Formats: sequence, structure tokens, C-alpha cells
Amino acid sequence: MGYVKKIALRGVAALALMVPIAVHAADRHPVTADDILGLVSLHGLDCSVDGKAAAWIATTNDEKADKQRSRMWLADLPGGSPRALTDPETDAGAPQFSPDGRMIAFAATRGKDELGQIWVLDRRGGDAERLTEVEGDIAGFRWAPDGKRIVIAMVDPAPKPKGDDPKRPQPLVIEDIQFKQDGAGFLPANRHAHLWLFDVATRKLSKLTEMTGFDQGDMAFSPDGTTIAFLSNHRTDPAAPGTQWLETVPTAGGTPKVVAKFGSTYGQSLIWSDDGSRIVHAVGLSDRRTGEYSQPQLAETVLASGATRILPATAGLAIGDLVSLGKGRIGGVLSEDRHARAVIVDPAAGTLRRLGTPAHAVTEACPAGEGGKAPIAVIASSDGHPGEVMLADGDALRPVSAFNMKLAETVDWSIPQDFSARASDGNEVHGLFFPPPGYRPGTRVATVLWIHGGPTGQDEHELHPGGDNMIRQFLAARGYGVLAVNYRGSSGRGPDYAATIAADWGNKEVKDLDAAVQWAIDSGIADPDRLLVGGWSYGGILTDFLIAREPRFKAAMSGAGEGNILALFGVDQYIKQYWQEIGPPWQDTALWLRLSEPLLHADRIKTPTLFMGGTADDNVPLIGGQQLYAALKLTGVPTRLV
Repeated sequence: MGYVKKIALRGVAALALMVPIAVHAADRHPVTADDILGLVSLHGLDCSVDGKAAAWIATTNDEKADKQRSRMWLADLPGGSPRALTDPETDAGAPQFSPDGRMIAFAATRGKDELGQIWVLDRRGGDAERLTEVEGDIAGFRWAPDGKRIVIAMVDPAPKPKGDDPKRPQPLVIEDIQFKQDGAGFLPANRHAHLWLFDVATRKLSKLTEMTGFDQGDMAFSPDGTTIAFLSNHRTDPAAPGTQWLETVPTAGGTPKVVAKFGSTYGQSLIWSDDGSRIVHAVGLSDRRTGEYSQPQLAETVLASGATRILPATAGLAIGDLVSLGKGRIGGVLSEDRHARAVIVDPAAGTLRRLGTPAHAVTEACPAGEGGKAPIAVIASSDGHPGEVMLADGDALRPVSAFNMKLAETVDWSIPQDFSARASDGNEVHGLFFPPPGYRPGTRVATVLWIHGGPTGQDEHELHPGGDNMIRQFLAARGYGVLAVNYRGSSGRGPDYAATIAADWGNKEVKDLDAAVQWAIDSGIADPDRLLVGGWSYGGILTDFLIAREPRFKAAMSGAGEGNILALFGVDQYIKQYWQEIGPPWQDTALWLRLSEPLLHADRIKTPTLFMGGTADDNVPLIGGQQLYAALKLTGVPTRLV
């Protein structure tokens, strides 16, 4: 969701009912598509163990070549100037400092390589050296404490082509229930990620775990380097709740041991205690019906007993990237908390420590020093300030990088305002209102309800180049007021709020969205005769529901929607979720028909609608938009498909 490309920006511009641009600051201009494409996206932050350096990836848009280019950067801490380590023509990703801090390993596809390999670069300078020549896709890697070995999660290599012609295509055999994945297409049978141990000196690669029907990854060495803990992903099993198995395997070889099983969640990482007796990680819900709405909670598992407990300081909170604060202290970035992502958790002390203001959105963090004494490095953004690498010094955030500052200072950004509304069934829903530049309170403006995808995400005070807020900024710059609503199903408000919509899509969320629109009308903000709606992915799905029920919207844009869920069964990547959450179509046909309301009641739609989608999208395939486009063509409603 939320990919910002020129085609998407042209799409939202097609919503336009012509309104004048509001007055803006004299020394700034309303944001343009070129401004958005000119922003740099920062990710992959890593800190050296000694806290004296941080490395990250900066991704830029090369519009002429129609490519994104990713370059690795390094800064000495606390006050060094960032410098590029890799060439802009060769992509780099996932930087990791060696334990002694001298080398940085990273993933890259260079030269004649068809697959990504692990490269290593001396941080003092010189050319990068390729370490691996593997034949499978590398899903992740981690240094051993001694810096002499690397554990690699690698997808099993594809079978060699048969026959005399190596380029002759072979039939693709499918056997797994999870057989499609966005970005990969069809998944060949029995190809999953497993663990390998790589010796840096000899370049020898040895298998640690045997082939299974499940992906293994999120691995971490024990402090003494003799054991590797990893997670085995069992959430693709349709007969069982979504679970992850915490396992350990000796680095010398042997049979993996299952330590614990818990509810699965995404964005995992494992951190050992200093004495090697416990591992801190995240856990999700294990209920098969609500597992997709799981919000990670910080937990600790005792290796000897396999006992897992939620750490009390973070109970009920959505935890993102885990961060070791050193000396046995474990921290975590609170990923979503009522419009913010700016909390570092110290469960050992039982306290929550916020970095910066609540309006900052921290997406990544790493400890810049041993023992948690030095500042923590983060990637963060806030209203009017696109993402930069920053240092958390006390409660303040101060910038290390300045990739986006110069451009940002030329733009008259919309500064969103928090609001709350009451849905028809009593639910309190929160959101953000993005005023057009120069907006005067009491003035009614054409208003766009721009709905976030997920649904398990949230709208917050962030300014990320690829986020929904950039679309909102673009619309606000054209004179619209824009609503962002954290409807039920969104994260940041506890697992119960998110799981409320399980097996009940297009119901409570629509009530919440309606309430936000009514709030804007009652507050004298929205012109009731100039209301528009749009969104991408689940935002597109909810747009489809809204236009099938609400005649008050004058124009709509549905990106990657699905007006007929029956058409998506066995076609998209969510076969497991369908089976576990709503059951198969033959089991509760009435439910499947209700969830296909937009197409089955397309004759109710009167809103001119632009449908957008990708022909190679296996997340929400184009068929969802195609069918509603065809329906509106037949009923005479103005429509277009891009």
C-alpha cells in the first residue's frame, strides 16, 4: 500500500473537482509530484557495537532510468558528517557491522550476478569484496560474535533445467497451499528458506537445518557463539493457528530443538540475554480467526523450560523493531501508538521512555554505544519534516543526516490536526485532518477521505516518501481538506480494536469512516456538496464499500480494491486467511456474498470512479478493479481503469 509514483499521483489528481489553490507561505510552494519523487527514503539502520558509527541505506528515484537506486552511507557518531560507501549505480541493502566494528557486510547484486550476494567493505575505505557465491535467494544474515562466521537464511536453490537447452522453460509444479506471494508470483513446490553457516576465511558454506515445508529465519547467535536461535514460520498451515516456533541449533551441527511455540507476527527479531538463558522476542495472537490482526507484544522465553511470558511494561502495546540496550537491557520501538511511533521501551526498569515529541514517527532504531549509555540512533520523521537519521539524546532528537531538509524547507506542508468522532454504534474513532495551505477555520472546502490500507496500519504524524501521507499532502496542496481515519481494524489502539473487524469486513470500518466525514461537515470544514473518497489496497476495498452505500461522494479512486471477494479466492496470496478467518466459500456462502457487496450491488453506485491496479499484483490482483469498472461501464456511471 501507499506506493508513491507519478501514475498514482496522476490518479489522485483525477479526483479533482476544480477548486482554487489556497494561499500559501510566500517563501514556500505547494508540494508537487517532483518534490515527492525528489525525497530520499532511509532504511536499514545499523550501529557498530562500540557506538562510534551508524550505517544505513538511502534510496533515491532515478526518474530518467525509471529505477530506484539504493546507496549505503556511514556516519561517525555522535557528530560526524555522513559519507557514501557505495556507488549509486550499484544497489546495496541490509548493512551490518562486524562485531569488531571494522567491516560492514551488506547485500547486493553486482556485475553478472543473477542473485543477491553478501559483500563486505572496510569502513575505513577501499573496494567492496564479495563473500558469497550462493545459488539461492538470501532472505537474511547475521554475524557470529567472533566475526568469523555468518549465519544465512537462504531459499532452496531452484532445480536445474532439464534437457539440452538450459533456457527452455519447465512446467511450474505447485504443491503448497500458500502458492502465491506478491513480488514473487507463483511459489514453486518445496522451496523455503533454511539456515546455512558461512565461514568467512575459507568461504565454506555448510547446511545447518534440513529442508522443511516452512520458512526459517530471524536468527541470532548466542553470546558464546555455540548456538543459533531462529524462528520457523508455521503461519501458512491452514489447519492450525498462525504460529511461530522458536528453535535452537548448535553451530557445530545437530538436530534443531523446538523451544516454544507462540502466535506469529511480522518484523521479528531475537535478542539473547547476556547469560544465554533467555531470549526476548515478539509474540502475536494465536487465535486462527483473529491472527491476521495481531499486534506484536514484547515477550521473553526461558530456553531451559520453554516458558514464554509477556513483559508487563509493554502488555497491550504494539512493539516494532527490538533494540538491545546492552548489558542485558532489552528495548523496543513502540511501532504504533495513537498517531505516533516514538517510544523506546525498557521493560527491565518497567518504564516507557519516549524519544522526541509524541508527534515523531520512529521507524528504525539501533543502540549507539554499549550499556545503553550512549544515544540511540533512529530514523524518524514528523509533520513537515521528512525522514532523517537522528540521535536520541535524552528526550530530544537531533539530526545526523540532511538528505531531505533542503527540499523540505521549500515546501508549504500541510500540518495535520488530530480529531475524534463518534460512530453510529458508539465507537470513538480518531483521525487527522490535513488542511490546505493557508486554510482559514470556518471556511468549507472540498474534502477528500483518503483511507489507509492494511487494515492493520495506522495514520500518524509521519512524512515518509512512500506513505499515504504524501498522497494527502499532494491533495491538500491542490486546495482540498483531507481526512485520515484510524477506523476499527487499525493498529495503535490495542489488539481488541484491530481484531473487531475479523470476518466482518466492510461493516464497522464504514461506520467509522462515515462518522469522520460527518464530523468534518458538522465542524464547518467539509463542503457536503464536494466530498471525495479514495485509497489503496484495503483503502481501495473500503472505497468500494462506501460508494456502494453512500451517494454523497462526488468522485472516487479505488486502487487495488476487490469488489467481489469470491473472485479472489485461490487467486491472491490470502488463501490461508480466508480459510482460517471466514471459512471457505462453500461453508458460509452467505458471508462471502455479503463481503462481495460492492459488485453484487453495483447498480447502487452513482459515484464517478477511477479504478487503478497492477497486472502483476498478487496481493490484491487487478481483477477486483476490472470487475467494478466493467459494472460501472454497463450501468452508465463515468469510470476509468488505469
